[in-house]
Amino acid sequence: MKPSFHIKPATEHNPADSILLLIAGTRHCSFAVMNYLSKELAEFGYYTAADEADYSEFFVGNSFMNSRYYQTAIAYDANESVQIPSVVYKYEDGQLHLDAIYGKDVQVNIMSENLPALNLYNVYRMPSTLHTTISRKFLSGKFWHLYTVVLKNTTIRQTESMFIDFKTDEFSLIILRESKLLLCQTFMYTTPDDVLYYLLKCCQHLNLSQKQTKIFLSGLIEKDSVLYRELYKYFIDLEFELLANGVKLTEELSAHPQHYYSSISKLAACVL
Repeated sequence: MKPSFHIKPATEHNPADSILLLIAGTRHCSFAVMNYLSKELAEFGYYTAADEADYSEFFVGNSFMNSRYYQTAIAYDANESVQIPSVVYKYEDGQLHLDAIYGKDVQVNIMSENLPALNLYNVYRMPSTLHTTISRKFLSGKFWHLYTVVLKNTTIRQTESMFIDFKTDEFSLIILRESKLLLCQTFMYTTPDDVLYYLLKCCQHLNLSQKQTKIFLSGLIEKDSVLYRELYKYFIDLEFELLANGVKLTEELSAHPQHYYSSISKLAACVL
């Protein structure tokens, strides 16, 4: 994996006083080191891979990944995920649901997490090689799916809401209407038109109002970008997300907007 950017602290942090936060996808990852006493993010990086990420090489090439931290939290950014109502959920049927939607794959690990506020289970699968590498590296780490992390840190609103998190070539989309989850999905994109196509299709199929739907933006998107301007042509209620649960930034990280770190701050909120 190669760095898109890596913001390092001016002074070294003490791993014993720090929490390592890692969002791990199949072709990208983001990470941060946070002081658990001050709740300050002191280091942040975003790495990408052309094909499936080699986390063994990534861990060897980044020495800070080998420190003994006070705590480690990992969110899997897995695209192959399905949400099942709690009343019909059965652990043994998880693979059947995933195979029906994404096709059969035997070289995966099946995992599930309860979302009691939504009366759902989030069931997902990760490539076995990736899961084994990360779980063996962080034996005492706490693990979730990124959708679970976002939904656990989302206030239920009496409106229609979209939560969009942008990576370099894909974006995850979570849609809520009041207390009901309508969609969790990740889409690939290369141009702003691709993003608009998916969002407008979702509005059409889910009967969402473009004027009334509140859109929360996070990740790698700039307010002066073509992508943002195109979004504003079709959706008027846009808002950049802030940091979750009192998480703060050091001076080095404050040079970039808070929504860059929104998802990683939600992961931090799960362990604070």
